[in-house]
Amino acid sequence: MTTESAGRVSWPGRYFEDFPVGGMYRHPLGRTVTATDNVWQALLTQNTMPAPDDKIRARAAVAEALGELKDR
Repeated sequence: MTTESAGRVSWPGRYFEDFPVGGMYRHPLGRTVTATDNVWQALLTQNTMPAPDDKIRARAAVAEALGELKDR
């Protein structure tokens, strides 16, 4: 991580694995992603899969996937 003269922080070449769990990053245009944002994203990409927005179905899908992995 490098710090520029204006107090900005830049991370050239960061990958997903470089971000800590629960890390918070301040941004002048920051906002919280809401359920409405998820619906808009699904509509824009024509994603018809219910798992990302439905907590019950998502938990069931994960439990099913883990069960299948344990059987192998």
